[in-house]
Amino acid sequence: MFEWLKKIFRLCAKKGSKNIELAKKTKRSSKPKLKPKIKLKRKKKVEKKVLLVSDLMTRNIIPVYSTQSLDEVAKLFMEKNISGAPVLDKNLFVGEISKTDILQIAEKQELSQLTKEDFEKLKKIMVYEVMKKPICILESETVEKAKKMMDKFKIRRLLVIDKKKRLVGIITRTDLLKGESKEKIKEKLYTKIDDMLKMLENESLDISTISKRLNVPENLVEEWAKILEESGLIEINYRAIGSPILKFKK
Repeated sequence: MFEWLKKIFRLCAKKGSKNIELAKKTKRSSKPKLKPKIKLKRKKKVEKKVLLVSDLMTRNIIPVYSTQSLDEVAKLFMEKNISGAPVLDKNLFVGEISKTDILQIAEKQELSQLTKEDFEKLKKIMVYEVMKKPICILESETVEKAKKMMDKFKIRRLLVIDKKKRLVGIITRTDLLKGESKEKIKEKLYTKIDDMLKMLENESLDISTISKRLNVPENLVEEWAKILEESGLIEINYRAIGSPILKFKK
C-alpha cells in the first residue's frame, strides 16, 4: 500500500516540475523582442566650396619660343590682346616673357606706341635674352594663395603647373577679380531667394510686393518663382488684374 502511494507521489512530482518548466518557457517566449537601436547619422555640414586655381585659370595658353625675336612677340601680344606668355624651347617650358619686358627696352608706355624704328630694334633681340624665370603655382592650390603670391612678387599673372610640373594654364589678376565677383553675385543671389522664401512662409504675397521688399526687378522675382515652383516649393497663382500671387507649399 505504502509503496503504491510513493509511486503516485513520485509521478505527481515529476509532472509538476515539467509543468513549471513549461510555464517558464512560455513566459520567456511571450516577452516582446526588443529591436536593436538604430543609430542616426548626423548630417554633415555643407562646407562652402573653396575656389581652386584650376577653377579660374585659362587653359588655352599662347606660348612663344626662346629663339623668336621680340618684334614677333610684340606683334603677337597686340594681335591676341595678351600681356604675357610662357617661353618654350623644343616644347620644354623654360621661362616667361611679358609686354613690360618689351616696353622697357623700347622705352614706351604701351605696345600701340611702338614705331617702325622700335620694331627694327626689337628684331635684333631674342626672347631667351630677356625672358625671366617663371613664378608658378600648382593647379590644386587655392585662389587665395594665388592672390597672395601675386601681391608678394608684385606680378599680374602666374603660370599654372600640375603635379608632374607640366604647364597646364595661366591665371591672371583679372581672372581672380572675375572669380571673386561671381562668388559675391552668387552669395547675394542665394540670400535674396532665401529671404523671399522666408517671407512666403509667413504669408502669401504678390510678385510686386516681393519686388519692392527685396529691391529686385519684378521679372527677376518671377523667374525665381518659376524655378521654385518646378522644385515644388511654391505655387504661382496668376490673376486677371495685378501681379501673380506666390504661395508657399507647406
